[in-house]
Amino acid sequence: MVRIVILLILLVWVPSASAATTAADNSWLKEIPLHDAIRVGTGNKIVVEISDPDCRFSRRMARYWALRKDVTRYIFLIALKNHPDAAQKAHYILSSPDRAAAYRQVFSGSLDFDEKLAARHYDDHGALKRHQAVAAKLDVAGTPTYFLSGVRVSGAKVKELEQLLGGKNIPFDVEGESPYSQ
Repeated sequence: MVRIVILLILLVWVPSASAATTAADNSWLKEIPLHDAIRVGTGNKIVVEISDPDCRFSRRMARYWALRKDVTRYIFLIALKNHPDAAQKAHYILSSPDRAAAYRQVFSGSLDFDEKLAARHYDDHGALKRHQAVAAKLDVAGTPTYFLSGVRVSGAKVKELEQLLGGKNIPFDVEGESPYSQ
């Protein structure tokens, strides 16, 4: 009986507790060095993202996030071992004077198989190592991983993200194409 009561309390209280945390309550961000992240968007809802430049789900989710005008994303990059070109792409993004534009360029796939990109040295002044340290501190090993209002979402879970964001739902299929992508 006690277990049932505890379970009911958790089922009722936990969702309402996370919903009670609003975009205005950003205390969960204090430990995250946002100044070092790639900032994309100007919306009032804050999303911290950990992504790999060659992760297919991170790339598909980049298209989803481009549809959301109510979000500001702070992106930290990691290079997963199973993506051999990811580190070079991350260095390229992080050494760029316009990190957001370089992020969009890489995540669109337009630099895939670019031999000039692979051959050049990009000095990001240790930014990739700092990004990887943030991911390690947040205990992130896979991409994409998102943090919204202090809630962690591991993977390309659009429905879960939209529940946390509230507002308008955007039709988007992570496995396939968005009805808006062209």
